[in-house]
Amino acid sequence: MKGLLIKDFLTVRKKYGIARLVMDLAIIAALMIVLEGAGPIYISFLLVPLEVASMLITLANSDEQWKWGKYAVALPISKKQIVSSRYAFAGIAALIGLCVALVVNTISYFCFPAYRFGFYLFLSVASFCVVLLFLAFMLPSNYWKGVNAGFAVMFILIILLIVLGIWSRVTDNAIMGFVVDHFDLSMMIGFVSTILIFALSYLLSIALFKRKYA
Repeated sequence: MKGLLIKDFLTVRKKYGIARLVMDLAIIAALMIVLEGAGPIYISFLLVPLEVASMLITLANSDEQWKWGKYAVALPISKKQIVSSRYAFAGIAALIGLCVALVVNTISYFCFPAYRFGFYLFLSVASFCVVLLFLAFMLPSNYWKGVNAGFAVMFILIILLIVLGIWSRVTDNAIMGFVVDHFDLSMMIGFVSTILIFALSYLLSIALFKRKYA
């Protein structure tokens, strides 16, 4: 499985390169400067999930172009290990996204201290959960109907996230108000639910991959 992970990291490095990293850093800096206190919210809930999701879409697209699935099942590893390696990469990418969100939110706290530091920590953890939810719906779609299905799911989830943000603003941030009033409960329910959904997604992906290459 280690070899499969290395293959995924090399693929992402080849497809993205330094130029994409510089562009992402420039976008983050621009959002921080232009939006000031609101910048971390857009970065945490839109930019980070979108970038991590696009990495997984890139891998799925490369797999389809290279007919990787047919080759992978011929290797001396199980189908479960093949799926596990992709989920392991997804988990690592989500953790990298969490680190980025933590850095951005910490900088925002010191430069534009609109809220207490605990709120910025919450944004980082919430961003991590959003990323896992994106991947939990995208990955099974890739194994079921291919990369186009995964891309469609990503697009739908982004739309839903934007609609949720607009609804929250219209209702005077009712969601954030509930989270503040029930912080510990919200964190526990949100995190546990996300991990459970991600685990179920993993089991579903294994079943779909086995059926596809039975």
